[in-house]
Amino acid sequence: MTIAIDLLNQIQTTLGSYITPSLSTSSDASDIFEAYVFSLVIEAAKTEGANVSYRNINGNTPTTFVFRTSPGYIYSTTHPYTHAIIVFHNKPPLEAHIGVRIVGKSGVLHECDVAVIEQIEAETCRQNQVPPRSSKILIAVECKFYSTHLQLHLARAFIGLVSDMSAKNPIFVTNSASESLEKLLTARDEHWEHNVIPSASLEVSRLRHKFQDAFKKFKAA
Repeated sequence: MTIAIDLLNQIQTTLGSYITPSLSTSSDASDIFEAYVFSLVIEAAKTEGANVSYRNINGNTPTTFVFRTSPGYIYSTTHPYTHAIIVFHNKPPLEAHIGVRIVGKSGVLHECDVAVIEQIEAETCRQNQVPPRSSKILIAVECKFYSTHLQLHLARAFIGLVSDMSAKNPIFVTNSASESLEKLLTARDEHWEHNVIPSASLEVSRLRHKFQDAFKKFKAA
Protein backbone atom coordinates (compact mmCIF):
# COMPACT_ATOMS: atom_id res chain seq x y z
CA MET A 1 0.00 0.00 0.00
CA THR A 2 2.86 2.38 0.81
CA ILE A 3 4.31 2.12 -2.68
CA ALA A 4 0.89 2.81 -4.21
CA ILE A 5 0.54 5.94 -2.08
CA ASP A 6 4.02 7.10 -3.06
CA LEU A 7 3.28 6.56 -6.77
CA LEU A 8 -0.09 8.33 -6.54
CA ASN A 9 1.43 11.28 -4.70
CA GLN A 10 4.02 11.68 -7.43
CA ILE A 11 1.36 11.44 -10.15
CA GLN A 12 -0.70 14.14 -8.43
CA THR A 13 2.33 16.38 -7.99
CA THR A 14 3.15 16.14 -11.69
CA LEU A 15 -0.41 16.70 -12.90
CA GLY A 16 -0.91 19.70 -10.62
CA SER A 17 -3.57 20.63 -8.11
CA TYR A 18 -6.23 21.56 -10.66
CA ILE A 19 -6.64 18.03 -12.06
CA THR A 20 -7.23 14.82 -10.10
CA PRO A 21 -6.12 11.36 -11.29
CA SER A 22 -8.88 8.79 -11.65
CA LEU A 23 -6.71 6.20 -9.89
CA SER A 24 -6.68 5.43 -6.16
CA THR A 25 -5.04 3.00 -3.74
CA SER A 26 -7.70 0.45 -4.71
CA SER A 27 -6.59 0.56 -8.37
CA ASP A 28 -4.47 -2.21 -9.81
CA ALA A 29 -0.80 -1.65 -9.02
CA SER A 30 0.22 -2.04 -12.66
CA ASP A 31 -2.20 0.72 -13.69
CA ILE A 32 -0.77 3.05 -11.06
CA PHE A 33 2.75 2.23 -12.20
CA GLU A 34 1.93 3.06 -15.82
CA ALA A 35 0.49 6.39 -14.70
CA TYR A 36 3.64 7.05 -12.67
CA VAL A 37 5.88 6.40 -15.69
CA PHE A 38 3.57 8.68 -17.68
CA SER A 39 4.18 11.38 -15.06
CA LEU A 40 7.94 11.00 -15.56
CA VAL A 41 7.47 11.59 -19.29
CA ILE A 42 5.54 14.78 -18.49
CA GLU A 43 8.25 15.93 -16.07
CA ALA A 44 10.91 15.31 -18.72
CA ALA A 45 8.96 17.31 -21.31
CA LYS A 46 8.56 20.25 -18.92
CA THR A 47 12.25 20.14 -18.02
CA GLU A 48 13.07 20.37 -21.72
CA GLY A 49 10.92 23.49 -21.99
CA ALA A 50 7.58 22.12 -23.19
CA ASN A 51 4.22 23.63 -22.45
CA VAL A 52 1.97 20.80 -21.21
CA SER A 53 -1.82 20.83 -21.06
CA TYR A 54 -4.49 18.14 -20.73
CA ARG A 55 -7.50 17.25 -22.85
CA ASN A 56 -10.04 14.43 -22.85
CA ILE A 57 -11.40 12.55 -25.85
CA ASN A 58 -14.03 15.26 -26.33
CA GLY A 59 -11.39 17.96 -26.60
CA ASN A 60 -12.31 19.49 -23.25
CA THR A 61 -10.02 20.52 -20.41
CA PRO A 62 -10.80 17.99 -17.64
CA THR A 63 -10.80 18.30 -13.86
CA THR A 64 -10.23 14.53 -13.58
CA PHE A 65 -7.47 12.80 -15.51
CA VAL A 66 -9.11 9.56 -16.65
CA PHE A 67 -6.42 6.92 -17.17
CA ARG A 68 -7.00 3.85 -19.30
CA THR A 69 -6.80 0.69 -17.19
CA SER A 70 -6.97 -1.74 -20.12
CA PRO A 71 -5.75 -1.60 -23.73
CA GLY A 72 -7.94 0.63 -25.86
CA TYR A 73 -8.17 2.61 -29.06
CA ILE A 74 -7.08 6.22 -29.14
CA TYR A 75 -10.49 7.18 -30.50
CA SER A 76 -12.54 5.32 -27.85
CA THR A 77 -15.33 7.34 -26.22
CA THR A 78 -16.28 4.66 -23.68
CA HIS A 79 -14.93 6.99 -20.97
CA PRO A 80 -13.59 10.56 -21.15
CA TYR A 81 -10.03 9.28 -21.44
CA THR A 82 -7.44 11.99 -20.94
CA HIS A 83 -4.12 12.68 -22.64
CA ALA A 84 -1.40 15.31 -22.41
CA ILE A 85 -0.58 17.79 -25.15
CA ILE A 86 3.15 18.58 -25.28
CA VAL A 87 4.24 21.66 -27.22
CA PHE A 88 7.83 22.72 -27.83
CA HIS A 89 8.60 26.07 -29.46
CA ASN A 90 8.49 25.90 -33.27
CA LYS A 91 7.96 22.12 -33.28
CA PRO A 92 4.87 20.05 -34.20
CA PRO A 93 2.75 19.28 -31.10
CA LEU A 94 2.91 15.87 -29.44
CA GLU A 95 0.44 13.90 -27.34
CA ALA A 96 1.19 11.52 -24.45
CA HIS A 97 -1.22 8.60 -23.91
CA ILE A 98 -1.58 5.55 -21.71
CA GLY A 99 -2.68 2.10 -22.87
CA VAL A 100 -3.39 2.75 -26.54
CA ARG A 101 -3.25 0.20 -29.32
CA ILE A 102 -0.80 0.92 -32.13
CA VAL A 103 -0.17 -0.81 -35.43
CA GLY A 104 3.23 -2.34 -36.14
CA LYS A 105 5.11 -2.79 -39.39
CA SER A 106 3.37 -6.13 -39.90
CA GLY A 107 -0.07 -4.59 -39.55
CA VAL A 108 -0.55 -6.35 -36.20
CA LEU A 109 -1.93 -4.35 -33.28
CA HIS A 110 0.14 -3.95 -30.10
CA GLU A 111 -0.55 -2.24 -26.79
CA CYS A 112 1.69 0.66 -25.89
CA ASP A 113 1.62 1.26 -22.13
CA VAL A 114 2.88 4.83 -22.44
CA ALA A 115 3.17 6.49 -25.84
CA VAL A 116 4.22 9.92 -27.06
CA ILE A 117 2.63 10.39 -30.47
CA GLU A 118 2.73 13.11 -33.11
CA GLN A 119 -0.47 15.10 -32.58
CA ILE A 120 -1.33 15.23 -36.28
CA GLU A 121 -1.25 11.41 -36.28
CA ALA A 122 -3.42 11.23 -33.14
CA GLU A 123 -5.98 13.63 -34.61
CA THR A 124 -6.13 11.69 -37.88
CA CYS A 125 -6.65 8.45 -35.94
CA ARG A 126 -9.49 9.94 -33.90
CA GLN A 127 -11.18 11.30 -37.02
CA ASN A 128 -10.87 8.08 -39.01
CA GLN A 129 -11.06 5.63 -36.08
CA VAL A 130 -7.80 3.88 -36.85
CA PRO A 131 -4.85 3.06 -34.55
CA PRO A 132 -1.67 5.17 -34.67
CA ARG A 133 1.23 3.92 -36.77
CA SER A 134 4.31 2.99 -34.75
CA SER A 135 6.46 5.14 -37.06
CA LYS A 136 4.68 8.21 -35.66
CA ILE A 137 5.59 7.41 -32.05
CA LEU A 138 8.44 9.29 -30.42
CA ILE A 139 8.50 7.35 -27.12
CA ALA A 140 7.04 3.88 -26.52
CA VAL A 141 7.25 2.45 -23.00
CA GLU A 142 6.57 -1.11 -21.92
CA CYS A 143 5.80 -1.03 -18.17
CA LYS A 144 6.03 -4.05 -15.87
CA PHE A 145 5.12 -3.89 -12.18
CA TYR A 146 6.02 -7.05 -10.24
CA SER A 147 6.55 -7.92 -6.59
CA THR A 148 9.04 -10.63 -7.66
CA HIS A 149 11.96 -10.82 -10.07
CA LEU A 150 10.98 -10.64 -13.71
CA GLN A 151 10.91 -13.73 -15.90
CA LEU A 152 13.06 -13.91 -19.01
CA HIS A 153 10.08 -14.34 -21.34
CA LEU A 154 9.14 -10.69 -20.69
CA ALA A 155 12.40 -9.58 -22.29
CA ARG A 156 11.85 -11.89 -25.24
CA ALA A 157 8.35 -10.47 -25.69
CA PHE A 158 9.68 -6.91 -25.60
CA ILE A 159 12.36 -7.71 -28.18
CA GLY A 160 9.68 -9.16 -30.43
CA LEU A 161 7.51 -6.10 -29.92
CA VAL A 162 10.33 -3.71 -30.79
CA SER A 163 11.17 -5.68 -33.93
CA ASP A 164 7.66 -4.98 -35.24
CA MET A 165 7.66 -1.30 -34.33
CA SER A 166 9.22 1.79 -35.86
CA ALA A 167 8.93 3.86 -32.68
CA LYS A 168 11.99 6.05 -32.25
CA ASN A 169 12.58 5.46 -28.54
CA PRO A 170 11.19 2.15 -27.19
CA ILE A 171 12.08 1.37 -23.58
CA PHE A 172 11.34 -1.39 -21.06
CA VAL A 173 10.63 -0.06 -17.55
CA THR A 174 10.01 -2.02 -14.36
CA ASN A 175 9.88 -1.56 -10.60
CA SER A 176 11.66 -4.89 -10.17
CA ALA A 177 14.88 -6.44 -11.48
CA SER A 178 16.27 -9.53 -13.18
CA GLU A 179 19.92 -10.06 -14.06
CA SER A 180 19.18 -12.43 -16.94
CA LEU A 181 16.47 -10.21 -18.38
CA GLU A 182 18.70 -7.15 -18.22
CA LYS A 183 21.60 -9.07 -19.76
CA LEU A 184 19.43 -10.14 -22.70
CA LEU A 185 18.04 -6.64 -23.30
CA THR A 186 21.54 -5.19 -23.11
CA ALA A 187 22.88 -7.77 -25.57
CA ARG A 188 20.14 -6.76 -28.00
CA ASP A 189 20.95 -3.08 -27.44
CA GLU A 190 17.48 -2.36 -26.08
CA HIS A 191 16.81 0.50 -23.66
CA TRP A 192 15.63 -0.47 -20.16
CA GLU A 193 15.44 0.79 -16.60
CA HIS A 194 14.79 -1.23 -13.45
CA ASN A 195 13.84 -0.60 -9.80
CA VAL A 196 11.85 2.50 -10.79
CA ILE A 197 10.00 3.75 -7.70
CA PRO A 198 9.86 7.28 -6.24
CA SER A 199 12.39 6.52 -3.50
CA ALA A 200 14.99 5.24 -6.02
CA SER A 201 16.34 8.65 -7.03
CA LEU A 202 19.18 7.29 -9.20
CA GLU A 203 16.99 4.97 -11.28
CA VAL A 204 14.21 7.54 -11.61
CA SER A 205 16.72 10.18 -12.68
CA ARG A 206 18.21 7.87 -15.31
CA LEU A 207 14.78 7.13 -16.74
CA ARG A 208 13.74 10.77 -16.75
CA HIS A 209 16.98 11.62 -18.55
CA LYS A 210 16.23 8.99 -21.20
CA PHE A 211 12.91 10.72 -21.85
CA GLN A 212 14.62 14.11 -21.84
CA ASP A 213 17.13 12.87 -24.41
CA ALA A 214 14.29 11.76 -26.69
CA PHE A 215 12.71 15.20 -26.43
CA LYS A 216 16.08 16.92 -26.94
CA LYS A 217 16.61 15.05 -30.21
CA PHE A 218 13.01 15.81 -31.26
CA LYS A 219 13.65 19.54 -30.76
CA ALA A 220 16.87 19.35 -32.76
CA ALA A 221 15.43 17.42 -35.72
